[in-house]
This record gives sequence, C-alpha cells and structure tokens, in this order.
Amino acid sequence: MSISQFFSTLKESQFNILEVYSKAPNETLIAFAIILLIILVAVFLIARIYKINNLINTINTILETKTYEEYDEKISFIAQDISKRGKKVALHLNSLKEKILFKISKQISTFSIKEKIEVYKSLSKNYSLIANACEKYNETELIKFYERKAKELLEKTLKDEIEFYYKNVDLTINEIDNINAVVKYINTLNNKDEIFEQLLKEFSKFSFGYNLDLYKFIEKLEIKEAKQVYRFCRAKIDEIEQGGQKELSINILEYLLNNWKEEKAYNYISNLKLESYLQQLHDQFFNKKDDLNLDLSFIANPLKIDSDYKNYIDNSLTRNWRDSKHIEFISNSKGVLETLGHMEFRTLIERVDSIAAEEENKKVAQEALKIAKRAETIALEAKSLRGK
Repeated sequence: MSISQFFSTLKESQFNILEVYSKAPNETLIAFAIILLIILVAVFLIARIYKINNLINTINTILETKTYEEYDEKISFIAQDISKRGKKVALHLNSLKEKILFKISKQISTFSIKEKIEVYKSLSKNYSLIANACEKYNETELIKFYERKAKELLEKTLKDEIEFYYKNVDLTINEIDNINAVVKYINTLNNKDEIFEQLLKEFSKFSFGYNLDLYKFIEKLEIKEAKQVYRFCRAKIDEIEQGGQKELSINILEYLLNNWKEEKAYNYISNLKLESYLQQLHDQFFNKKDDLNLDLSFIANPLKIDSDYKNYIDNSLTRNWRDSKHIEFISNSKGVLETLGHMEFRTLIERVDSIAAEEENKKVAQEALKIAKRAETIALEAKSLRGK
C-alpha cells in the first residue's frame, strides 16, 4: 500500500486506528514508529536545549555565589558537564573566565591554611577537567587559561600561601590542625626537602625555652601527623630540658609543676649547668612550694650557688625526727652526702638504723604483750571451768 492509499484509508476510517491496522498492519506500525521517532528526537532536542541553558545559567550564577561551598558545587558541575554541551557553552565560559576566577579568590582569602590547601587542590582538579573537556571544541584561549591556572594554583598561589603561613604563624595549640595539613601536603611534593628546610629554618627563630604556648603546642604534636615538625620541635625541647646548657623559663617550669609533669622540672633543675640561672630558679622555687622533691632537685645539682642547703636538711630532719621513711628518703637523695659531710651523714644513717631498731623492738614488745594477754584470757577461762 502506497503512502497516499494509507492516508486515504486512514481518512475513510475516520482515524479509527484498529480499522486501519486491520487493513494495513505493516503500514500502521511503520507510521507509529515514525511518529515515535519524531517524538523522541523532539524530546532529545528539548532536553539538550534545557541542559545547555541550565549549564549557561550555572556559569552566570556562579558569579552570584555567597559561599565557597556554592562555588565549588557549580564549578564541579561545569567541569563535569561542559564536554557534553557544545561549543556555545565553551564560548560563554571563555567570556566570563576571569570574573569567575576573581570571585573565588575573594571568597577564600579569609580561610585557614588547612582549608586553603583543600580548596586549591579541588579547584586545580576542576580547572584541569575543564581544560581537557574543551579540547574537543578547539578553544585554545580557554584551554590554555585553565591549564595555566590549574598549575598556578598549586605551584605558585598555594606555595606562596604556605610560605606566608609558616613565616608569620604563632605556634599555639590552635594551629595543630593547620600544621598537620601543611606537613601532609608538603610531603606529597617532589621538592618537599627544600620546603621543609625553609620552614624549619623559620621555626628555629622561636624561643623554645621561653614560649609556654609553643611548649604546649609541641606537647600536642603527633609524629604520625607532622613527622618533620614534630622531630624538629621535640629535639629543640629535649636539648633544653636535658642538655643543661639552655634556660627553660620559670613560667614553663611552673606549668610542669602544676600539671603533673613535675619529673621534667626536677630533672631539668638537677642537671642545669648555668650557675646564674640556677641561682635565679633557686630564689624562685627553693623551699617555697612545700615540695620536697623540688627542693631536693636543687640539692642534687653540684653547682655551688648562694644557698644554705645544710640548714634546710637539718630543719627537715628535725621536724620529722621520728619518721624513719622521711629520714631514709633524705639520706638516699643525691647531693645530701656532699651537703652534710661524711660525719653528719653517718650520724643520719645511724639515726635511721636506731629508729628502725626501736620500731622493731616496739613491734616485738607489742607482739609479746598480745601473746601474754591471750594466755591470760585462756587461763581465766580454764579457771572458770574448774570452778564449775
């Protein structure tokens, strides 16, 4: 059946599809297929136009975003979708590329360095995707722009941000997350050794022995999160605390003494080799805190300073003359023998032995008295039984 005959049949049946199908089944199916194809093409074209307009609208509205989250959502959408939407969209993006870049630079200016690292990495990735996606449109200007910016964001902008950060930061507990992020990122770079050298050179300018906030910061550092910075800072503090040649400030020592870290303070004082500073610490702490171990850490230091250690020991022993444990603890402490001299130290040892003997005799006497009382009780009970 020809097309004209098919339409005549359709008209005669008053568009009764079933009647037409009974007379010309093949032609009816072909007609339906053509109509369906036309509908599908129309739907496809409408959807494509919608998606193109939607992407163009996204490019326009990215300039109106108020937060980085909004910007990131839109630039990610552009990066993923632009390869599917034709040259028209690429040309539109090219016309606004500078404004779009300026928009984000303003938004992230107040971010922390940790946030900036993540932002610049994400932007660089999206810019690279845009450059690659636009190669099919042969838009050289747009491609080169986003290729260049993708590289600049990491190799220059972020590099400068990190450099500015480590040259100006005050290392406090609040900076732990930022330092961890910086160290983690630097460790991904090919020139990490060069950057760490510059960073640690800046950090070496800090006063490790006098900055309490810095001391607390170092305490909170973890080697697995910030290995290079942790090792550098830890070495600086260990040199001060254990080397005996550098000053550890009074406020840091106070912090240690008041926060259950007394042993570090005791060890520092007993090993300090700076006579004038030991004298200063002595005047600040010795016999001032009701802390026997603190006082004994001064006595343990062999440096000769202006202090009457012997009188201190005599008074301590006099106040506790019946306390064998106290006397024994004093006698076993470093520097006490040198302070008292051999004769007085021998007397001290004899006193410990004498008290120990007295306590042992007292214990024996108490045990004998207890046995006697028990025997007396038994005797009385036996006498009572005989009387019955």
